[in-house]
Amino acid sequence: ERNGTTAKVGVERTTTASWYKQGIKTASGERYNPNDLTVAHKTLPFGTIVKFTNPKNNKVVYARVNDRGPYIKGRTIDLSRGAARAIGCIEKGVCLVDMQVLN
Repeated sequence: ERNGTTAKVGVERTTTASWYKQGIKTASGERYNPNDLTVAHKTLPFGTIVKFTNPKNNKVVYARVNDRGPYIKGRTIDLSRGAARAIGCIEKGVCLVDMQVLN
């Protein structure tokens, strides 16, 4: 099921991302695996693939929306631990990322 708003494919923007490591079940019904390349977003449809680039080190990760969140003001995306690790965002916990919706 792909609930949520229609994704604007190709739109790129810089936003604040955090990462999360807890949870058993995602809003999509999947079991949460912190090592998967997944993300939580408030409105993008489940299954949407998003490209994230860390502008500080140019590392890139492609991740799939399978959860809802974040619920902290000023944050747009919650990365799984695996996705955060892939772009070097683990140590700080919060980082700026360039985000581009691919489908």
